[in-house]
Amino acid sequence: MAYGFGPDGKTFLAFASVSVITYIVWRTVYYVYFHPLREFPGPFLAKFSRFPLIRSHFQGKTYKYVIDLHEQYGSIVRIAPDELATTELEAWKDIYQAKPQLPKDPLSFTPPLNGADTLFTAQGATHQRMRRTLANAFSDKALRQQNPIIQHYVDLFIERIERELQKSTTLDITKFYGFLSLDIIGDLSIGKSFHGLEGENEHSWLDDFWMGVTFGSLRTSLARFHPLELIFGFLFLRLTRKQRANNWKYVTDSITERLHKGSLDGERWDFLTPVIGNVNEGREEGITRSELDGNTLAMIIAGCEVSTVALSATTYFLLRNPSTVDRLAEEVRSSFQNEAEIDVGSTFELPYLNAIINEGLRMHHPTPSPLPRVVPSEGLKIAGQWIPGGAIIGICPQAIQTDKAHFNDPLSFNPERWLEESHKYFDERFRYDNREASKPFSVGPRNCIGSKLYLGEARVTFARLLFKYDIEMFDKSDSEWTDQKAFLIFKPTPLQVKLMPRGVQSQAVPQERGSINR
Repeated sequence: MAYGFGPDGKTFLAFASVSVITYIVWRTVYYVYFHPLREFPGPFLAKFSRFPLIRSHFQGKTYKYVIDLHEQYGSIVRIAPDELATTELEAWKDIYQAKPQLPKDPLSFTPPLNGADTLFTAQGATHQRMRRTLANAFSDKALRQQNPIIQHYVDLFIERIERELQKSTTLDITKFYGFLSLDIIGDLSIGKSFHGLEGENEHSWLDDFWMGVTFGSLRTSLARFHPLELIFGFLFLRLTRKQRANNWKYVTDSITERLHKGSLDGERWDFLTPVIGNVNEGREEGITRSELDGNTLAMIIAGCEVSTVALSATTYFLLRNPSTVDRLAEEVRSSFQNEAEIDVGSTFELPYLNAIINEGLRMHHPTPSPLPRVVPSEGLKIAGQWIPGGAIIGICPQAIQTDKAHFNDPLSFNPERWLEESHKYFDERFRYDNREASKPFSVGPRNCIGSKLYLGEARVTFARLLFKYDIEMFDKSDSEWTDQKAFLIFKPTPLQVKLMPRGVQSQAVPQERGSINR
């Protein structure tokens, strides 16, 4: 006996089709004309569909999508049905330093592998507890005590460069920045190097990390479409099960080994030195072992990848302008008598070097896409404008840091914009730049905990390179290097540079100042 609404179920099929169409029409009308964000400008399709935003995620161009919308619609724009982006200066404080904290969009990050929260996923009191526990590992005092470890790997970096130059005067500097960053963060995090600079393990870790970050970014873009997210996640986890298990085991075994060594009585200072006494289970303070494992792997991935991107981008912009290279070389070589004098402390006093690092981070933010937060149910005034409760809002760092409303000649690399008026290279053109618009490490209680480490690593690395070598771009016609994909973090492409021992005659050709192509 057959049951249905008509012959062959045609009536039921027609009813279902009409219901779906009615829902789509109703939803579209609601989001376009009645949703609380209806008054905010943006493209018509983005008012009722996340498709444009998701497409930009899969293209690795979310930052470019948001920048284009800001240029077309202004400083605050609706980038998806429930999401806004802003480039207003006051938004840094109103969004990321709000009290109480605005929570991260829970659909903007992937769940931890071992189920325990990390600094990147924890919310509220859990995040505050973790941050308090780990903060001493990233303080100014800690950086000074970590200096010998940083120095050791920069020494290995220079030695590796020397070996490579015996084969050729040109090399892919991005690759070696990756080895340097991974070895430093590995030793500081788990007490041992990944041996990239020594040539023992050159590929697998870096490749696995980039693949994992790419997956995480794409998966979160599908988070509001749960069936698709589940399928995508299942396929990735199946394909990468072996390498993820091996990487996780290596990290957790290394942590166990390091914890057994204790504080080492001051023999060395790494991230675990001030944390060891606070690893516990069930107490209100400190950190659990599973949380420590997850945070360690997360910090290794973030520390390695962000540093690699930032070092490479700054090098690219620097070498696009030989006169800037000359100014930096002059500052470094006149400040030190030998390489042993170059460390995280002494380089802190070099204003032009620090200006170059700041400008590199402004021009090419390692994590360029929006940093979304959820507005509380009662709503909130952000940069003078009322934002309805439940809305998602964030700043796209790449957009605000290259916005002509904040910076003169924003798409050109000009370290002079960061110099004080008393400096001989101070440039009047940049006197009124809103330098506070550039926040490469974000602000507030969720700002980058490893910012001091990167700045110290970058200062020493650039100073050592410029003290020892004359350096120039190998392909002087390459103006497209910055046109990269970003899956949460920019994926840098190879950067071929030419290195010569200091003082050897170069055939450098003057270049225009580096700029960003849009």
